[in-house]
Amino acid sequence: MKLIRRVAAFVLLCAVSAVVVIVDRHSGKQSVGASSAIVEFAGFPQASDGTRISTSWFCPGAAAGDGISSASVVIVNPSDSDITATVNYLSDAPADAETITVVARSRKEVDVLRGKTVGVVVPVVEIIGSFGSVEQELMYAAGDVTSQCVSQTSSTWYFADGFTAEGSTQRLVLTNPFPESAVVNVSYTTTNGRRTPASLQGIILDARSSRSISLADAGAQNEARLAVEVVASTGQIIASRIQHYMGAGRLGYSTTVGTPVALRDWWFTSGRTGAMVSELLMVFNPSDSPAQVNVSFFGAGITNGLAIDQTSTAAAPSTAIDIPAGAIVAINTDAIADLPKGDHAMVVSAVNDVPVVVEHVLSQSVGGSSFTAITNGIPGGLVSQKWRIPSGLLNGARNALSVVNTTGVDGTFTVSASGPGGEVELPLLVDVALGAASVISIDVPADVKDGEVTITATVPVVVQRRTTRGHGLVGFGIVGALPIRSR
Repeated sequence: MKLIRRVAAFVLLCAVSAVVVIVDRHSGKQSVGASSAIVEFAGFPQASDGTRISTSWFCPGAAAGDGISSASVVIVNPSDSDITATVNYLSDAPADAETITVVARSRKEVDVLRGKTVGVVVPVVEIIGSFGSVEQELMYAAGDVTSQCVSQTSSTWYFADGFTAEGSTQRLVLTNPFPESAVVNVSYTTTNGRRTPASLQGIILDARSSRSISLADAGAQNEARLAVEVVASTGQIIASRIQHYMGAGRLGYSTTVGTPVALRDWWFTSGRTGAMVSELLMVFNPSDSPAQVNVSFFGAGITNGLAIDQTSTAAAPSTAIDIPAGAIVAINTDAIADLPKGDHAMVVSAVNDVPVVVEHVLSQSVGGSSFTAITNGIPGGLVSQKWRIPSGLLNGARNALSVVNTTGVDGTFTVSASGPGGEVELPLLVDVALGAASVISIDVPADVKDGEVTITATVPVVVQRRTTRGHGLVGFGIVGALPIRSR
């Protein structure tokens, strides 16, 4: 009997170990024990439907000296009970905080800058309980910006796309929300290779503080290709990027939290090709081994996806694109002859065992003006049947929501909005047909109220949305929705 118990225990241990290995391989991370599987993808924007004592949201921050007219965090409470949240304001000055209440089925905007005219302020929101989600919003003459916040820190952060050409600026923001100091090393890669400036090594990041670093001042001037790697040798942090595009084919403003880990699959739902459009997929390989990727497209006129060939403009279903070790490669979708013009979705997949970081850059000229939208990829491991948009959708917006079916079977999806009366399905957006391996963009009904929006599908999907830039400006921003994962 004892022997049987020992054998059973050994088999169970082996099974658990196998599960951890499988999860770690899927995530592209080295295993540091069973806990690494538990927090898989936690550094990416997502929401949980599980029960938690508290939830923290780390946002990219706002630069008061950039001419921003206002900056806020939007805290959304779709539940039936009030929630309590503490908003921490981290900068190069002593940290400050305030506690607020967000009543049931409502949202609350909290000013981040609070009269500050210089420096960067990074909001960190701590919510009691598992309900509630947070996004950051900036009002700016160069284009309003909605940015996602994340719920976990990391010791590594990556940025595949950087840009300082023709007077454009890029600022790296490092935030330490913890009560002990952190030590951080920063390197960047251009078309001339990788650099590790002495001024960016061994940076002491004080407890509960934030620091802003100009990439141009660190030697990365007039660069059209600029990937950044941030490694905390002590502690865990949040790294974000603030960009102001002023030329060389780009125009606009962008803030985003970085990518905490390189992975093997990255989804994008809001691609576009056509006249006066420039679309790039920026692929960064931070490892010491060469990587290879395929890009497949989904949309009208595309059958069974369409992979691209790095050596020609023709479709090539099996040819991979080489991404040298430590290098950046810009994939120009305009150069693909067989890709129909118009909107499409994309998935970038590593075909060998080397993960990468991918960002989507879309620039377009419209009516004598132009805009640039930047977005991080959504990991394949975060594909879900339920998604949440905390700050909601603009009434009557065209092609505001893009949903891609990641499977080979037909499905449907329903869009619901939360308000004072609870969650209500939107007319004409109930059981919307979504074909196998297809993407659909939908308009927002004119009578949608302010409040969180939820997308529920019968198949695993990926969701991104297009946001208005305001001020009568042309174009849009691209922001991912929050996948809802069970804990």
